[in-house]
Amino acid sequence: MAKRIILLLIFTVAISSIDLSAQYKKTPNGITWKVLFPDFYTPLTDLSHFKTSNFESIGGAEIGYFRNINKYFNVGAPLRLMTATLPASKTKLGPRSELLAGLDVVGQLHLFGNNGRILVPYLTGGIGALYEDLKGKVTAQVPVGAGLNLRLMEGLYLQAQTEYRYGLSDNRNNWVTSGGLLVLFGQMADRDGDGIADDDDKCPDVKGIAKFQGCPDTDGDGLQDSEDSCPLEYGKLELKGCPDKDEDGIADKDDACPDDKGLAALNGCPDKDGDGIADKDDACPDLKGTVELKGCPDTDGDGIADKDDACPNEKGTKANKGCPDTDGDGITDKDDACPTTAGIAKFKGCPDTDGDGIADKDDKCPKEAGPVSNQGCPEMKKEDKEVLNFATQAVQFETGKTSLLKKSYPVLDQVFDVLTKYPNYSCSINGHTDNVGNSKNNQKLSEGRAKVCMDYLVKKGIAASRLTSAGFGDSQPVGDNKTAAGRAKNRRTEFNVFLK
Repeated sequence: MAKRIILLLIFTVAISSIDLSAQYKKTPNGITWKVLFPDFYTPLTDLSHFKTSNFESIGGAEIGYFRNINKYFNVGAPLRLMTATLPASKTKLGPRSELLAGLDVVGQLHLFGNNGRILVPYLTGGIGALYEDLKGKVTAQVPVGAGLNLRLMEGLYLQAQTEYRYGLSDNRNNWVTSGGLLVLFGQMADRDGDGIADDDDKCPDVKGIAKFQGCPDTDGDGLQDSEDSCPLEYGKLELKGCPDKDEDGIADKDDACPDDKGLAALNGCPDKDGDGIADKDDACPDLKGTVELKGCPDTDGDGIADKDDACPNEKGTKANKGCPDTDGDGITDKDDACPTTAGIAKFKGCPDTDGDGIADKDDKCPKEAGPVSNQGCPEMKKEDKEVLNFATQAVQFETGKTSLLKKSYPVLDQVFDVLTKYPNYSCSINGHTDNVGNSKNNQKLSEGRAKVCMDYLVKKGIAASRLTSAGFGDSQPVGDNKTAAGRAKNRRTEFNVFLK
């Protein structure tokens, strides 16, 4: 018999992993009808009265009620009626055949659970009472055994069981082998109505599916809601059930740019120019820039973005839209005609030192006010012009020579005074002769006389750079050389002032 139990256990363990639809969890109540085969002789150590005839009249039937407590444990009360040949006891001779009745209270331990299996092996044990010949003799027994339920159809199982019943009276230990049917009925509590009994339902108040032991998977993405970070949206397992529309590996709920493939470091947003600023926050998404300038570049480093910098390659100020103003006159260098000298807008950034309305750069006399007609220089007074006109005829030389007559010195001194008074003027000294004598000699003589006058003025203190001298001989007469008066006019030294 022990071998039979061992083989039965090995067989049931080997195939107990075969799944089918669950029954016990739906129908908690069960009734068994079984045929019994009792054996009171095999447990005896004294087999002197053992005969095959002792087993000829054995047999019986059992009906029992069982209640499913959970998927691992049932309790039941089987009632049995049988005939068996009993060995002798202290009070009765034997062997003898008697009618026996028994009632047990037992528990069944389902080794692998009772849900969703075609084969349900179990261990059983409990306490019971045996009535001999229905005459009031009661023997207490402790049954221990093993069984197997084989699913035939929904709610119907074929049951086979063997148990060893330890009797508390002499020679009343026995084996009982039985076989029959188990019929399930009733309905387990299922509050959420998902077809999974509350005892086995991890989410008994929320309708779910068997795959997740009664817990829901609302979006159907293969993750139960309790483990799904986005239970209402079909998503990816690797993202804890959340969707990823742009396929950048960042769940839409955590993706600041769910429609654009981006970087994890930027919360899923793209960065086309690679400056570490998401395109959505980048004022210049196609140009690498700085955080301070919202992703825009600043080529000259003046703190003004190139897009707002009128002079992107020159460091400037915000007041001047990024352009420099070297002289600080409020006019940017690019618009300043005099970028290194402070000036006024009227003259494009150039100064007008003497305030005569002519920019210094165009003013021949930038420190003295003068009219535009005279290039910004003060006009020479009439009396000063007369001094120069007078000197034209008043400067005299020795006849045929370049030597000044003494009476010419005061005249040249007056010319000196006029030139000193007008320092911005230059003076060209031109010598002329009459036509007496050789023209070549006259040319040389006129040049020498003009040079003597210039040297005199330089010696007096007039800068040589302000003076020029030239001779024209007899080529530019102003009078008639046929008369003495005309020839006198032609012998002259002109002092012509001008502005360079």
